[in-house]
Amino acid sequence: MGAAVSETGRIARLLEQTFEGSAYYGPSVLGALAGVDAATAARRPASGAHSIWEIVSHLTAELDYALSVVGGSPEAWTAGETTWPAVTDTSAEAWRTALAELRRANRALARRIEGLDDDILERQPPVVSGPFYVTLHGTIQHGVYHAGQIALLKRESRSPSR
Repeated sequence: MGAAVSETGRIARLLEQTFEGSAYYGPSVLGALAGVDAATAARRPASGAHSIWEIVSHLTAELDYALSVVGGSPEAWTAGETTWPAVTDTSAEAWRTALAELRRANRALARRIEGLDDDILERQPPVVSGPFYVTLHGTIQHGVYHAGQIALLKRESRSPSR
């Protein structure tokens, strides 16, 4: 028998699956992004909702924020700072960079979570309401929510009526 997996290890695996893995509920975030080019990512949907690119930038910012909370330094974020950064460069190179930054942020948070002891899960993080357990699962659920949005926006961009 192998060593028991810690709860923080399980949470780290779920986070990885949500962003890069094969999840049972449908495509991971990066799975939903497969085949999306810069022009599609930058396209604003007819509904006026956020573009795929804006969602990717938002997810990256949220992962970086969660990393700062887990690391004990959420003060690095300015009060009122948005996690919806403006997308100003919509080139193909900028899109590749945005995707690489999303991967980096997800992997950095997963590695940090893996290194935590399970006893942290019931503690209260600074700034955020609810224990670390809720914060970390909320980060995973946030990724699932946006993976669904991305999949719908991607489908909408391929519809013949556009």
